[in-house]
Amino acid sequence: MHWKLKVSGYGKIKSAEIEAAPLTLFVGDNNSGKSYLMSLLWGIQNFGVMGLFGAGYKPDTKAAQSVIEWIKTQVASAWENGENIVPVDGIKDELQSVLNEVLKQNKNNLISSIFNSADVKIKELEIELINLETISMSFIKWESNILKIKDGLGNETFFPNIYPAKLDENIGQLLLYFVLSLVLEIQMDGLNGRDSNIYLPAARTGFMLTKDIINKVGRNTAFNIGMSQREMPPFTRPINQFLDVMNDLTIDSRGREEFDDIIEYLESGMAEGNLDISGLPNKEVSYAPAGRRKGLPLRVVSAVVTELSPLILILKHKDNLDTLFYEEPEMCLHPELQQKMGRVICRLLNAGVKMSVTTHSDIILQHINNMICMSARKDAEGISKKLGYISNDFITAEQVKVYQLKSRSAGKTEVEELVCGDYGFTVPTFNDALDRITDEAYTIQE
Repeated sequence: MHWKLKVSGYGKIKSAEIEAAPLTLFVGDNNSGKSYLMSLLWGIQNFGVMGLFGAGYKPDTKAAQSVIEWIKTQVASAWENGENIVPVDGIKDELQSVLNEVLKQNKNNLISSIFNSADVKIKELEIELINLETISMSFIKWESNILKIKDGLGNETFFPNIYPAKLDENIGQLLLYFVLSLVLEIQMDGLNGRDSNIYLPAARTGFMLTKDIINKVGRNTAFNIGMSQREMPPFTRPINQFLDVMNDLTIDSRGREEFDDIIEYLESGMAEGNLDISGLPNKEVSYAPAGRRKGLPLRVVSAVVTELSPLILILKHKDNLDTLFYEEPEMCLHPELQQKMGRVICRLLNAGVKMSVTTHSDIILQHINNMICMSARKDAEGISKKLGYISNDFITAEQVKVYQLKSRSAGKTEVEELVCGDYGFTVPTFNDALDRITDEAYTIQE
């Protein structure tokens, strides 16, 4: 990531500074704001640059005009020389100013859009750009007077008829959005059929059991005129996206091949059966226990199966999966299965899926710590054979960031980044609770 998220006065959160990693864990007290932080990260990635800027934005500030003039210079050089490769770090201050000028004006609209409510408040919201010296952009004159812009990751976009002399304010604004989309590594045009960054809410079992009813209510509201209807409060945008994603999955679509082993592990080692979608129009989800061919509807199966069903179905039937925002993956899982979920998280990371996770599970965290330690051992291969692990189970400390949220007086939450030690991450709020109950046991048993 090339940016940090800074907030203050956000719900219960006094202040926080978050730099997302391939695996970002939010741990700590209940009702402290973990889901608020993860929802904000989800919103930034899904709404895209245009969502951050909001409707009606005009690049009329000094910083915005400086960025556009920089872009014009790079385009002119590309037109003259055929290609122009330039580091982005030279306009870091200007990009930073543009971003934070916009966020200062649009922060409340952004938060309201995420939560579908004006009741969630935020005092300050900033994005700090970091490590831009590692980003270069290529401006290339393509045939038929087409401008191709490419970033250091190989992402590229084509702009037809972008002549330097005719690069007006509208085109300049569009290219400004594109430069920021490369720097922030988010989409330019936001929630326009983009569903590769998926939120799995803590209430996923309830939504999986009632999604068909919810969809029916939605259809009646949208298409049945003249019926007496009661106004219903909206879900948050992450939950709406989750329902849309689950409704759009089809038996004919297929996930990436690198997910196959993870699906097998989830179904055989955790769900003890196969989950899939019906080919009929209602797309009912059914579960076939191991050894049985006939499937059962989700409403009659165990909570473990319903909890795992969204993840399994997404991996089976969605190929454009970039990031999972996973609330409490330990929900309904026995401690043994919590460790297995930790293994699933590590394997998804190594399959190229970035993850943000809220969790109260010290078991999941300990498994992640174990895999970090394993990756650093010279005798990892021998230990792996003994314990039954493979190379795709290991992760490194550089791939993980852990943030602890702790409730303080006056109902405010303090957010602290935890440092990875020799044996992984130590979470004080987990250890404090375990110490208290252990002390109670000694007192009662003595």
